[in-house]
Amino acid sequence: MLSPILVFMAYLIPVAGGKGGVGKSILSLNLAVSLAKKCKRTVLCDLDLGGANLHTMLGLKNNQPGLGTYITKQENDFSNLIQATGIPNLQFIAGDCLYPGVANMDFFTKKKIVKNLSMLDADFVILDLGAGSTYNIVDFFITAYDGILVVTPELTSILNAYSFLKSTVFRFLYRLYPAKSPERTILQNSVLQRMEGKEYSFNQIIDVIGTKFPDSANFARRELKKLKPRIIMNMGRGSNDIQIGNRLLALAKNKLSIDIGYIGFVPYDENVSLSVMMRQPLCQFKPDSSLCCALPPIVEKIIKQADNSSDIFLEDAQETLEDIIRNFYEKSKQEKI
Repeated sequence: MLSPILVFMAYLIPVAGGKGGVGKSILSLNLAVSLAKKCKRTVLCDLDLGGANLHTMLGLKNNQPGLGTYITKQENDFSNLIQATGIPNLQFIAGDCLYPGVANMDFFTKKKIVKNLSMLDADFVILDLGAGSTYNIVDFFITAYDGILVVTPELTSILNAYSFLKSTVFRFLYRLYPAKSPERTILQNSVLQRMEGKEYSFNQIIDVIGTKFPDSANFARRELKKLKPRIIMNMGRGSNDIQIGNRLLALAKNKLSIDIGYIGFVPYDENVSLSVMMRQPLCQFKPDSSLCCALPPIVEKIIKQADNSSDIFLEDAQETLEDIIRNFYEKSKQEKI
């Protein structure tokens, strides 16, 4: 598998969405701006290779080398892809979707891109991934144990997020074992059985592996414990979002055998569309907007997690989604007084 990056200088933060329209790119952009304002050297990378548009939101022209030119070998020096943004501490790598086929790169090209990103002279590299759960997107998501998944308080978003996480866990386990290994065969058979209407939890699948290969099963359990995706609920409306948000937690724990947690709640903000029209990040254009006011606690958690990255199990007790939403609205009330 694409090994989680823990040993290089830059801390990779892949940001995904189970489907389009959840505000993934807006959050990636404004999280990057917020980290830069914390004096963290930040690189924002547009890995939505099927529909790269972050350059537009940054007010940049699409006339510089991007990942498309690198993948098609028209640019061999990765450092030439880095652009200034005009925002202190923030640099940018364009996706450049002008070249057909770049979204379907081979595994070794993905691995090369990840290596170059992790070796950038930066504190954080935010990877804005494409929508959906194709293997290319999932492979970039599992370059870190604690990637961010953006959801909205809608049933379709929660179900799509669950499907994304299911693909993530399968791909994560699949990449643990060599090609043509019996362990991979068991995983593949579990997918075929699911198509026939028999869906098993990943714990049950690992138990099946353990009946023949106990060491392989124990290895999978240890690795799977490290996988802790973080969830941001975007476009929230209030406390009514709690129930549907917690549904994703229950599905992940019972069916996927992973513990996920919410690290932030971002309310619906009517200023977002205006910032896109103005071609400016919202946190630059209107830093007192609701979305931007919701980001500092998320940024603090990201920075703290990066500081503790040498020990994947070192973390404080997570806030519940109820705590996060309540704290956001209590703070908003206090600031209005």
